[in-house]
Amino acid sequence: MTIRDTLTDPALRLTPAERRLARAILANYPVAGLGTVAALASRAEVSDPTVVRFAAKLGFPSFVAFQETLLGEVEQRLHSPLMMMEVRRGVPEGSHPLVAYARAVADRLAADNDGLTPGEFDRAIEMLATARGRILLLGGRFSGFLAGILEAHLHQLRPSTILLAGPGADLVDRLADISSRDTLIVFDYRRYQTDIVAFAAQAKARGAQMILFTDHWGSPIADQADVVLGAAVEAPSLFDTMVPALAQVEALATRLAERLGKPALQRIETIERIRSENSITVGPQRTTGRGPHAADDT
Repeated sequence: MTIRDTLTDPALRLTPAERRLARAILANYPVAGLGTVAALASRAEVSDPTVVRFAAKLGFPSFVAFQETLLGEVEQRLHSPLMMMEVRRGVPEGSHPLVAYARAVADRLAADNDGLTPGEFDRAIEMLATARGRILLLGGRFSGFLAGILEAHLHQLRPSTILLAGPGADLVDRLADISSRDTLIVFDYRRYQTDIVAFAAQAKARGAQMILFTDHWGSPIADQADVVLGAAVEAPSLFDTMVPALAQVEALATRLAERLGKPALQRIETIERIRSENSITVGPQRTTGRGPHAADDT
């Protein structure tokens, strides 16, 4: 659990002064917590001893220990593939690489189950089910594929879903049409992309509601998002895994279809009928000795 997770935990009981401290740290996380005690106290309008006591309340023996943990989070957020190659273990002796990797990813999924935030997930479902206008989706270099998968699902459930993609100039132009009627779903994982962060900030300034999919360290977008869905990304590889995030995407699409009910089913039926009329998918074929779906050569 990160310090951000601790500060946003509803079970954490804080005094008014401690709440001001928490808000000051979260407003510019994690930078606000990396300065001096006096600087943080001034920002939150509390006393220096209050800052020290706050660190102790969070479970740290000193303010220095609190900052060391924050620095550790920063280091993990900024890991490049080469850095991750240095710190991650190789394949256990006697294990096949495919089996070892699959087990590691399964462990990630299991770990995510322990840290799920059902309340945030439910809020995301309600935001999408009651959205008045368009649903826009945006992702980064790799996470853009997740945005595309979710958009393809949402498009079957409701109209006016748009995947934002293309050259930077074209993407920026899309900001002109964003309003308070729109909902923006953003995917941003370490190392966070400056163009995605900037676009999200400007969309929020134009009134859009925002759902963020990110890792457990949290994209800078998290401070402005209405809903944040975090997922584990660590894997025994020089690349992060998107499997837990994909599980979230599929769960979201499944639950939203249930929440929308009959209108969503009717739309799917309409789309399927149009696809069938245009022979988009391969239909049933007679079988031969080559397998249950083999085509007949005659």
